[in-house]
Amino acid sequence: MKRYKINGWKFCLIHIFGYFIFCGVPNSLADEKKKYEPIVHGVMIVSMDIPLLETIGKRINIEVVIGNERTTKVTTILTVDCPTSNQLIGREAETLDGLSSKKIVYSWDTSGLKEDTYTIRAELEKVPGETYVDDNIRQVNIFMVP
Repeated sequence: MKRYKINGWKFCLIHIFGYFIFCGVPNSLADEKKKYEPIVHGVMIVSMDIPLLETIGKRINIEVVIGNERTTKVTTILTVDCPTSNQLIGREAETLDGLSSKKIVYSWDTSGLKEDTYTIRAELEKVPGETYVDDNIRQVNIFMVP
C-alpha cells in the first residue's frame, strides 16, 4: 500500500489480486480525533402508575417508582405535577442507596376539575455528573369524567 498527500487530501493506493484500489479522505477528517462524551447514568423513574379513567372529585393515588443506577447513595428531588391544571401534586427530596429503588405514593385531589384529559408528570432532578437524563421524566394521561 502506498500513501500520498495532495492538496489537503490523504490517499492510498492498494494493489490486491491484480487490481488497484484507490481511496482518499480530506486531512481534516483523517487527522481529527473523535471526541465522545461518556453516558453517565444516575437516577431514573422506573414506573408511574395511575388509572387511565377516573371520576372527578375522587382522590387518586399516583404511584411513582424511582431508581438509583449508581453504586453509591444519591439524593435527588422528585416533583409530581399536573401541567394541564397547573397543580403541584408533590415535591420532596428522596435519598436512594446504591442500585436501589423506592416507591412513593402521592394523593391527587381532583375536586373542581372539568371533564377532560389531564397529564400527570413526574420528574427527577439530575444528580451531579449525570449526563443521561431521558429516563428522569415520565408522564401519563388520565381522563376525568363526572
